[in-house]
Amino acid sequence: MTTISHRHHWIVRATHWVNAVAFLAMVGSGLRIFNAYPAFARRGESFPLNPWEGTPIPSWLTFGAWLGGARHWHFAMMWVLVANAFVYLAFIYLHGEWRDLVPRRGTLRDAWAMVRFYLWLEREHPRQGKHNALQRMAYFSMPWMAAVIVVTGIAIWKPVSLGWLAALFGGYAYARFFHFMAMVVLLVAALGHVFMVFAVDPFSLRGMITGGYDESRSPEARNARPFVNLLRRGATVSSAAPAPSIAAAPTQEPDA
Repeated sequence: MTTISHRHHWIVRATHWVNAVAFLAMVGSGLRIFNAYPAFARRGESFPLNPWEGTPIPSWLTFGAWLGGARHWHFAMMWVLVANAFVYLAFIYLHGEWRDLVPRRGTLRDAWAMVRFYLWLEREHPRQGKHNALQRMAYFSMPWMAAVIVVTGIAIWKPVSLGWLAALFGGYAYARFFHFMAMVVLLVAALGHVFMVFAVDPFSLRGMITGGYDESRSPEARNARPFVNLLRRGATVSSAAPAPSIAAAPTQEPDA
């Protein structure tokens, strides 16, 4: 039985795709800026945390053509991402969707249950609401990683007037290093998110484009692991009692 629900408000969908495009441009232009001086230590000095000092990023991974162009793109996308983040965070706060993302009591236990399920140590998919516990932890941590990127980015943008800020990270070289590593962590998390969409829940793409989601094809209904039961229609949603977390989830209003 097909059960279409309204999963994502249009503001969530719009900010998601704006964020995806702007983040890719931000990463590519940032790597192009890094290649202008592909090391963290000053000339003649060493940096203990980077064994590849002096090795540039492959040019096909960069964006912006030249240093000045990359800087223009980087700063332009920075403001897009900051404005986009304010719109998204304000919406989920006012709309109550923050409750779907903030970890709560039992999240670590539920996350461990998801890990055991993915490792074939459990037969049945753990009960979940809109997001499983691993997704909840990942989505909650992403804004914090982005905050580290923004603060360290400001520190290396104005290293003289905001020298105190760079000093909080151990100086300009370390502020630049943390800026780079936070970007890597956030990029890996984003790539993991994309992988899980296609490997476990490709039907969620519809929800992020049109807002509609077929609950009978949720990972829980299909008992889906990566590339297992990927396209099978679930048979339990229409007859099984709803999970407590689903029942507790706030009712979403249709798009305005």
